[in-house]
Amino acid sequence: MAIRMGLVGLGGMGRGHLSTIEKLMADGADIELVALCDIDPKAFGAVKASLNLEGMEKADYDFSKYHCYDNVDEMLANEKLDLVNVVVPTYEHSTVTCKVLNAGVNCLCEKPMAISVAQCQLMIDTAKKNNVRLMIGQCERFDGQYLTLKEIIDNGTLGKPIGGHYYRGGAAPTKEWYFCREKGGGGLFDQHIHDVDMVQYLYGMPKAVSTVGRIVRPGSGYDTSATNYVYDGLCVHTSNNWVQNQPGFKWGFRADFEEGTVVSDHKGFKAYDKDYNEIEIKSKHENGGHYAEIKYFAELIANGGENTINPPEDSMNTIRIALAEMESADNKGQLVEL
Repeated sequence: MAIRMGLVGLGGMGRGHLSTIEKLMADGADIELVALCDIDPKAFGAVKASLNLEGMEKADYDFSKYHCYDNVDEMLANEKLDLVNVVVPTYEHSTVTCKVLNAGVNCLCEKPMAISVAQCQLMIDTAKKNNVRLMIGQCERFDGQYLTLKEIIDNGTLGKPIGGHYYRGGAAPTKEWYFCREKGGGGLFDQHIHDVDMVQYLYGMPKAVSTVGRIVRPGSGYDTSATNYVYDGLCVHTSNNWVQNQPGFKWGFRADFEEGTVVSDHKGFKAYDKDYNEIEIKSKHENGGHYAEIKYFAELIANGGENTINPPEDSMNTIRIALAEMESADNKGQLVEL
């Protein structure tokens, strides 16, 4: 029996999730999208997403195929659902997710998990209380390049890791709540959160962080920032830029090892030995992102098993690190222990 699914939130990111779910169904995934919900009736029309992300260019959908709601409580009361994908503004993540979980429905909530650790813990506790699953949309954990890098680290393919640099940059979104520190957290929480999560995923929890940043939009949570992560024997650094004065979105990394280096940039994913020779490292992973994370979570719900890639406790730890970075930036780079 197909996993019956609902989607809450049809803003820019929500429409991207809708396109992804429709593609999954077209590809034969055992998913049936049943219901959509958004508080704005205009969302159920031809509205083009204004995000610099691939796969979100589509403006028009056939909404007649779905049961459409403007109230999440009504949707949960009227529909028999196995999974709800929550794609609402960050400051509503905890509230809407807990409504879904308290209705006895599994929930995939978009990143970042929440604005505070207390909200994250509430989400985890609510899932456990209702014996349902919770996962956060830290989609880079399902990207083929990062999964391949994770295997190189875990398998010792190039020896022990020495460290690395992870970056992303792009033009900021347009909605004002993104720039409110208490609602969206600015670039540090909304965009940089992916690299925070990757640092934790690849190297484990750091002992401390030191971050310098600049708030360009008054009230925001650091629109550009640079962070050093304290580990034993590792030099790990990230940089994030929400004030990039060029179109599109850029991201990449360089990971250094005792026996070589792995690079992901505009030239693609490449690996080199310690003598600077390019070497071939075959990957069994495709670049999955949102497609792979939704498919993975739906299969976990259908078949059972442990969430070994992206448990919600990891997402809460990512928020811990991000909050420590914000505290450090508030204090001009002061070291903040975790």
